[in-house]
Order: sequence, then structure tokens, then C-alpha cells
Amino acid sequence: MDMILKDRNLTFDQLLCKKEDLTFPTLEKLLQKKIGLETLGKDTMITFDLYDKSYGYTNAGLLFSSENSFPGVDIVRFGTDHNEILARRTLEKQSVLDIYNDACDLFFLFYSSERIEGMERTVSLRIPEVAFREALANALVHRDWSIGNARIQIAMLEDRIEIISPGGFPENMNETLYFQDFYSVPRNPHIAYVFLRLGLIERFGTGVRRILNSYQNEIVKPSFHATENTISVTLPVVNQLTDLSPDQQKIYLFLMEKKFAGRQAIEDHCGFSRSKTTNLLNQLMAAHIIGRTGNSRSVEYFLL
Repeated sequence: MDMILKDRNLTFDQLLCKKEDLTFPTLEKLLQKKIGLETLGKDTMITFDLYDKSYGYTNAGLLFSSENSFPGVDIVRFGTDHNEILARRTLEKQSVLDIYNDACDLFFLFYSSERIEGMERTVSLRIPEVAFREALANALVHRDWSIGNARIQIAMLEDRIEIISPGGFPENMNETLYFQDFYSVPRNPHIAYVFLRLGLIERFGTGVRRILNSYQNEIVKPSFHATENTISVTLPVVNQLTDLSPDQQKIYLFLMEKKFAGRQAIEDHCGFSRSKTTNLLNQLMAAHIIGRTGNSRSVEYFLL
């Protein structure tokens, strides 16, 4: 990238690039569909602050082009833990919109299931679609794109998705404002505005709220964590278990935390009698919610 700065106080997405032969097929197609745009020309790019008449494309504009050298997203599909890697794909050197769409395709591939009953086919998702789309869009819109080769990390595990975005909070933002008051200061306002116009985010500052709302009827809840250099979101798998009894839920949540546990450990944690614990475990196994492995004294239970 041939970059020039006309003002050292410019934000990342205002930094400029002399390159002129950029193409924007995905951005053009989505703008045509969303706002009825006929052709994506320089005037429209200027309106979105993606192009400057005197200096050329901004970094934000470059991110939406079909070919760029910014770090993208590293997606790893794990088995039962981080030690078992089943698949890996790096999405980069393409429009940030293509990265968003490709990551969503992988989400559907790994977390959707189909059930056929008679003539009806139903598709269910193990993680709320709204939650994943919001977390992904937030990571792309608010990450610090100026950090070297750091990619957004998406870990897809059996029981959760973890999304880690490079860069801590922007100036005038802290953990309380972000995670509790749902206040937003866009790090990259021009990128955020394009995502907003395309309907990929609803409004500035509502991403965390929408993620939480998508889990409001679930036993498990998403979690958020911030360090000086990263912001992470964990989206747990939901199994439509709202019809479980409170006692069954205790066992389910304990196994979600421990992965594998014997009857005695479950009994001690939940405070149930031996017979009650055994009955509850049998009920959960009959419903195909948990399984067991081992034999005799070494039997352990786990979530299916």
C-alpha cells in the first residue's frame, strides 16, 4: 500500500492511499440491493468518506476493495478442546464484506443442523444467528486495524464460539461503558457507517445489547472480556433446553463447565442424593442431552 498522510491527527480510516485501480464488486452489489444504487462511482465513495478528491482512497475505502493487504480473520474449528484442530481457514486479502459473508457461511456450516419430519424440513442453529453476526460485525468495525499483522481470532468449539478482536478500548471508552451501559465510540467511524447503511449493524452502540437479548430465554449466557490489547466475546451453544427442570439444569451447567464428571462429583456439586442424581442422569441420557463413557467406577458423563 502506498500511503500518505496529509494530517498526522487523521484516524485510521481517514489515512490515504494513492492506489487508483481498486474494484468494489461486493460493496456495489450490496448498495444496489439495500439503497437502490445504480452504479458505485467516485461521488458515492466520497459521500461515504471512502475517497478523497485530492489524495485518493482512504484506508476505509481500501478495506472495502476486492483486494487489499490488511490482516483479516483467522477461524479455527476445534474438537473437544483447543488441542484438537479439525479445520482452519484464514480470510483476508479481500473485501471486509466478503470476509464477513465467508465467516457467516462457516458459522452456518458448523453450527446448523437439519431435521426432516415427514414432508417438513427444519433448520436449527446451536448459537443464535443474531449474536454471531453482531459479534463478528463489531469485531470488524471496532478492531484496531493499524496493529501490524494481528488478525481477528475466531475459535469454533463444540460448546461455544470465542471471538477475539485486536486492540483494546478506543479513547474515552472503558469496560463499564461498553459492557454495562452499551455506549459506543466507533474506532473506525467510516467503516461503521457503511456497515450501518448496509444493515449489518443496527445502530451504533447496540451490538452488546442485541447479543444479550438473543440469549434472554436461554440457560447459558454470552460473556465479554477486555484487556489492554484485546476485546473478546464468548457465545455459548444453546440446546433449546428451556424445558429442563431446575435440577436438570444444574447438572447441565456443571457438565458444561467441567466437560466430563463422575456421578459423585455431580452429586456433591448439586447437593442431590445418590438416587436423585442417578435418576436425573438417566433422564438426561434418555433425552439424548448427555452421554457417558467408561465403566464401573470410572464412568463419566458429558454433554452431547
